[in-house]
Amino acid sequence: MFRSAPEVTISKERLVDTWGSARTTLAPHLSAAREAVTPYVDQASARVAPVLDEARSRVLPAVETARDRLGPTVDTARTRLMEDVVPTVTAAVETARENSAPARAEAKERAAAALLALQGKQRKVRRWPTALVCLAAGAAAGIAAGVLTRGRQAPPPPTPFPTPNPTRDQGQSSATTPGPGSAGTG
Repeated sequence: MFRSAPEVTISKERLVDTWGSARTTLAPHLSAAREAVTPYVDQASARVAPVLDEARSRVLPAVETARDRLGPTVDTARTRLMEDVVPTVTAAVETARENSAPARAEAKERAAAALLALQGKQRKVRRWPTALVCLAAGAAAGIAAGVLTRGRQAPPPPTPFPTPNPTRDQGQSSATTPGPGSAGTG
């Protein structure tokens, strides 16, 4: 294992030198081997070429017959695939995508929460907008209810004024209604 950049540089230079010397050493041997093998390769090509031509001429009618037989079958299969299978699979994929939307959204939300938990953070939850919406909705409902009930109700009758307590100066007896703080008879 290399510990520093100079060691890497030295190793790289050694590798380049070794590769260069190996190439110069092996180049004459490779060209000699190539020259020695070339007649054998040419002779093998000359022997195999007629055999391959004969095999091709024997197999070609069978391949053409198979192509003629299978051509309509392949076309029918291609047509059924495009007209029946592809639309069915496409509809199934779309249905699965639509049905999995809530689960995918929940998974996305949970993954984000898990990531925040792993980072030691908490998701900021803003509750005051919900409270303001509820408060405004309650106020609007109260106003609407007040307006609707006010128009239907008859105005309440005026309350009569309470009768004043009689005093002794007006000449009424205290026997009928004792005054506050006075000792009653009876």
